[in-house]
Amino acid sequence: MARRAPSRLALALCALALPLLLAACSEAKPATPSPEVIETAESGSRPVTIQSTYSTTPEKGDEDKEPIVLSGRLFGSGPTGVILAHMRPADQTAWFPYATQLAQTGRYTVLTFDFRGYNDSTGDKQFDRVDTDLTAAYEYMRDALGFRKIFLVGASMGGTASIVVGTRVPVAGVVSISSPGVFPPLDAVEAVKDLTVPKLFITSKDDVPQEKSQEEFWAAAPDPKEQEVYDGDAHGTDLFQSPHADEVSARVTAFLDAH
Repeated sequence: MARRAPSRLALALCALALPLLLAACSEAKPATPSPEVIETAESGSRPVTIQSTYSTTPEKGDEDKEPIVLSGRLFGSGPTGVILAHMRPADQTAWFPYATQLAQTGRYTVLTFDFRGYNDSTGDKQFDRVDTDLTAAYEYMRDALGFRKIFLVGASMGGTASIVVGTRVPVAGVVSISSPGVFPPLDAVEAVKDLTVPKLFITSKDDVPQEKSQEEFWAAAPDPKEQEVYDGDAHGTDLFQSPHADEVSARVTAFLDAH
């Protein structure tokens, strides 16, 4: 059945909602690993660059834009690929502790990367291009590195993008952590209806907007699906540095191992 295109009113409401959404996502400064942890992670990983298109839905004039080059790092050398997509306003370093831990199992090759406009990635921060960049990271793992089994794990906006991209490309599973249901123009609540692979939704009970989104995901998503709600209000990758850090790390790893 064909889906109706969004009405002008719906698009206008999304445009009005985006500044509020972005403001909400940036109210609290995210927890960041210490310089020592970052240095150790970088010494135990290898840098890569990923070319991303300016847009997957080009408009007139976009063909003249320079390609976007994303900065990334690879951890480990296991047979299964895992892509960790960061939240806003954090960057890929927020994933370094878990990427290191996951790679040490020997079962996974883990890719972190900076969305466009973050750190050494080129271009400007364009939040309507997060799915474009995540797709480029996926294609890099699949085509350049040869992985056939790839999981998407995303925090906040990275989780919204993971749900949407997971319906467009073959993935082994998706982990969504504190993801907004809608991150304009991405509508993950609508997309999750078509996400048939195993999926795990994680949030904090007092991270109110995202806990509400998780309820919507759970109601809309088909099986197989799993969820965890932790006490507190830690958001996204901050959960990996919260009092529940060990539980969250173990839960995500168990999900990956199981699928």
